[in-house]
Amino acid sequence: MYIKFWGTRGSLPTPISYQTVRQKIRHALEGAAGLDLSNENVVNRYLDRLPFIAKGTAGGNTPCLEIRSGNQILIIDAGSGLRLLGDDLLLNRGFMKGHQQADFLVTHTHWDHIQGFPFFRPAFIPNNKFTFNSPFDDLAERFAQQQEGLFFPVSISYMSATFEFRHINAHEWTQIGNLRVYPMRLSHPGVAYGYRIEDGQKSIICATDSEYKRVDPTSTERFVEFFKGADLLIFDSQYSLSEALDKPDWGHSNALMGAEFARRARVKSLMLYHHDPSSSDEKIWEAREQAENYLIHHPDHYTCEVNVAYDGLEFEV
Repeated sequence: MYIKFWGTRGSLPTPISYQTVRQKIRHALEGAAGLDLSNENVVNRYLDRLPFIAKGTAGGNTPCLEIRSGNQILIIDAGSGLRLLGDDLLLNRGFMKGHQQADFLVTHTHWDHIQGFPFFRPAFIPNNKFTFNSPFDDLAERFAQQQEGLFFPVSISYMSATFEFRHINAHEWTQIGNLRVYPMRLSHPGVAYGYRIEDGQKSIICATDSEYKRVDPTSTERFVEFFKGADLLIFDSQYSLSEALDKPDWGHSNALMGAEFARRARVKSLMLYHHDPSSSDEKIWEAREQAENYLIHHPDHYTCEVNVAYDGLEFEV
């Protein structure tokens, strides 16, 4: 399965500031002292050696990720990152001409997870078809409410594509194309669902927007079973451990909890996701380092790859 993250920030879009860009440029220039910057090869080698946070950023779009299996497109959530995915579908994948289709999985309908849909241009093209899958019975009404005249000038009825809202049962396997999907209810205000997605060979879990107040084996057993043996666990890491403890009932977790679940469930790769709007790149990558160190120094000595999801990250599982 191919996966691409189009939006990885939680709560609200967070554009990178002028001051942060300036700081990154300054850091890069200081490190380039003595290099022949008129030589393109020298410049390219130097850029390749820079750490990611010096030359890039986690990004600022809210949650949207794409999974592809063969010709099938599965989109998880419709945050502001969906706008960029929509542009890519139009420009590079034939959706401008219509007669194309894709599936959505919706974790929940808090604004940061649906706010990109009004700007999803493929939905305005006749004969494109989009199927929205979730355990929510009223998902169509929720999407329509976001585009009522008080909140947005274009109603969902103006969109020309065909929409199907398909109810799937929580805690049961269902087939979406050639993918098997298992929705599991998570602990988040207003109800949210995580999804386990399998293609017969690999497994991906998206478990964003979830809080884990207790860590004892009995309380966490169902989550460990849900995550068990996954090739990739995309995990809500919005807060640091101390922030998570200070914000009970806010519905979010942290990187150390993700590492603990990855260890218990024998997950192959942990992806930190749903970054807080106030978290700098340095803070986000520090959380990754803390999660790695936790696994390295745990008596279990279980090794699991830990990475940070950032806008534009793409790879195969």
